Amino acid sequence: MSHSSAARRMLAGGVALLTTAALACVAIPEARADAAVAPMNATIVITGAGWGHGIGMSQYGAYGAADAGLSHEQILAFYYPGTKLAKLTAGNTIRVWISSDTDNALNVLPAKGQRVRDSAGRSYSLPTGSNYRQWRIKRSGSKRVLQYLNAKGSWVTRSTGLSAARVWSIDNPTRGLVTARLPGGRNRDVRGKLALRFYGSGARTVNTLGMESYLRGVVPAEMPTSWHAEAVRAQAVAARSYAARFQVSPKTSSYDLCDTTACQVYSGQDVETSGGNAAVAATANQVLKSGSAIALTMFSSSNGGHSADGGTSYLVAKADPYDGRMRNQKWSAWFSSSAIQKMYPAIGTLRSVQVAERDGDGAWGGRAERVLIAGSKGSISLTGAAFRSAFGLKERLFGVHGGLKPGTGNHERWQGDLGGTTGRLGGPSASEVAIAGGLYAQFEHGALYWSKATGSRLLTGRVASTYRAAGGPVSALGFPTTDVAAVSGGTRADFQHGRITCPGSGDCVVDLG
Repeated sequence: MSHSSAARRMLAGGVALLTTAALACVAIPEARADAAVAPMNATIVITGAGWGHGIGMSQYGAYGAADAGLSHEQILAFYYPGTKLAKLTAGNTIRVWISSDTDNALNVLPAKGQRVRDSAGRSYSLPTGSNYRQWRIKRSGSKRVLQYLNAKGSWVTRSTGLSAARVWSIDNPTRGLVTARLPGGRNRDVRGKLALRFYGSGARTVNTLGMESYLRGVVPAEMPTSWHAEAVRAQAVAARSYAARFQVSPKTSSYDLCDTTACQVYSGQDVETSGGNAAVAATANQVLKSGSAIALTMFSSSNGGHSADGGTSYLVAKADPYDGRMRNQKWSAWFSSSAIQKMYPAIGTLRSVQVAERDGDGAWGGRAERVLIAGSKGSISLTGAAFRSAFGLKERLFGVHGGLKPGTGNHERWQGDLGGTTGRLGGPSASEVAIAGGLYAQFEHGALYWSKATGSRLLTGRVASTYRAAGGPVSALGFPTTDVAAVSGGTRADFQHGRITCPGSGDCVVDLG
């Protein structure tokens, strides 16, 4: 249940266009508002952490917790505090909308033992042979018809004796699988049965199958099943609980839930793995309950080190020590001023981007609740979710800075041998600054200084703080000509007009000349 979407030019939901004058009247909680960030080098850089909505279980966090020795029961208790394990009745079934089947017909490949059944229990066996290349159930007004694609490539209607006004489904008791033929020529093997259910003026393909069989097609689609077994088991219980919740309160009368990240991903028998099947079997029928109700066990890829508030007693905002254990969950994205102006032409020339309100939980002061984009002609106010969607970001947990334009010295150094956001410097902690004819960029774990004469140089620790105290590039030292380096008993860096040496103990020494 992790989400990302491409940038788009249209105004998304939760966006309101404001005039320049009106901007001054917008109430911004001072304690949660960042400073407005002007573009530097005609660029805005966004550095964030996590992937998805951050509510409930972090999948990378589950892996990290399992690696730290937690059982799947302990992992679930951490991410859904106050819930308890319970058992579903064995043998229950679930209805899943196959959303990629968009042609208002149910198409299947022929197979021995396959049949069509109506909801009254009457059945019709589907013939096989060279003249039957494909079968389909199609809507015709308020009724259904059965057709086959013959050897000449023509569709032929076949009389069945079934009630055309009832729901028709296709299953295969012999094989246990049905192969759906999806638009574009793709095939998908699914367990259980496939039905064509009317939906408005069209129709949707719905897969009805046992809960445990369903999970065998969910767990590998949501989490790599080569991961630690306890993490995969936690995923199995979370996925089963999520699905069971929608059994109680279905999405529609035709199906319980969908097969995409809008619900949880289900890919059928094609993606089943031994590790996923083992996790499903080891947790058979286990669900989480909050009181007497099945818990809404939301999950996402990574919460960036801090989960988000999901609005229930068990979907709480709290620090997550496990999320970053197996990977660095940080990321960065860059946007030119012209690209932002093209997305929102009503603002005119871009002047600043400001996170105007945060939720207070996590890095950068928490997830963005509201973002203002200000320009020469007006401003736009977006919810954090709308901003994330419009800019194709992985999460709402991010900071905004100016500068570090791709192609400039500090950017290329940061992204090159220093490893970018996941490297030794981490992400930017402030906007890049033009200084003394060069550029200065501050990061989480150090700083880069660039000039045409010296290139981009890295300073960290006491050398960096001593240099800043001395005045930085505008001081008599000029720009650094070397990175900070370890020397006997301390650290050192050379500059255009001197050197700074910091011993292991005692004050740093600034030598000019």
